[in-house]
Amino acid sequence: MAQEERQTDAGRRPKKLIFAPGDIAPTSNKSTQDAQPQAIPATTTDKTATETEVLSNAARAHQFGTNPPLTISQIHGTDPLYQFHNWFRDSRLPASSAPETCTLSTASLPSGRVSARVVYLKELDERGWVVYSNWGSREGKGGQVFGLGESADTLGAMPEPGSQPTVTSEVGSGNKWAALTFSWASVERQVRIEGLLEPLSRQESEMYWRTRERGSRIGGWASWQSRVLWSAEPAQMEQNQRRKSVAKLLDSVVPADIDQTDVDDGRALLESKVKEMEERFAGVEDIPLPPFWGGVRLVPESVEFWQGRRSRLHDRFRYVRIEGEGAGAKWRVQRLSP
Repeated sequence: MAQEERQTDAGRRPKKLIFAPGDIAPTSNKSTQDAQPQAIPATTTDKTATETEVLSNAARAHQFGTNPPLTISQIHGTDPLYQFHNWFRDSRLPASSAPETCTLSTASLPSGRVSARVVYLKELDERGWVVYSNWGSREGKGGQVFGLGESADTLGAMPEPGSQPTVTSEVGSGNKWAALTFSWASVERQVRIEGLLEPLSRQESEMYWRTRERGSRIGGWASWQSRVLWSAEPAQMEQNQRRKSVAKLLDSVVPADIDQTDVDDGRALLESKVKEMEERFAGVEDIPLPPFWGGVRLVPESVEFWQGRRSRLHDRFRYVRIEGEGAGAKWRVQRLSP
């Protein structure tokens, strides 16, 4: 009976709590553009002077105090996903602050080496948090999460939902354990989610793919994320360093003679790939979803809500899944020591 219920739940389209739009057009910020770069203070080797300065400003680090105390009566009693939705929709988090920004952390097997990168939350449904990316390269997260065949240099296609990680002697097992971290400094809050990654169906990924602007779709085809495009040894880097041009800046940001002094550092290879894709899809209005590009859902095992308080005595509540899946999951709630 329990198995039948799980199958029914798995076949039902999960209720979406958040469905973010595609790429947002860049906006200008005149105050930011007009601001002059600040000089980097000189580094002192006088440890005594540095220690004296720090000790004379004992409370110089940020002191929390924006929110009232967070208590058990203020958080959702049965579902951390709805609690996350409430915090995400806090009116103090304007769209311009990009509250969907988060850090995805994964680890390779068998080495256990951890890597992290900033991504954008695109969906939250009753099963978990969804992000999208290119999973094609061994150097990127595709090899870490899904594993690759012994002779494979790339992930030819996203795995089907429910598939098991590939195990090879060369690359190791795919490791679906991952974590997402959201940090909202303006409201002194943080959310940490740990769980298992599962690939979305191609149909689900195509739904989001259609919201991306054309240039981003071309980029999805052109870029093998994390693939090395160029490298240089230390001696080569010393030779390639700009010398006279560093003092002559354009708009205080870019060397005025950058086109004359720069060397080919692999960007041309990427741009040639973009041009190749533009030619391939010339006249094609609906650029298809690449087989190696798609979404993954982090299905939570634990979700922690952190809110700052003065004297570093922060409030931390953690939901731990104890049974069930999706909308039917049961959660234990714990207060953690700061």
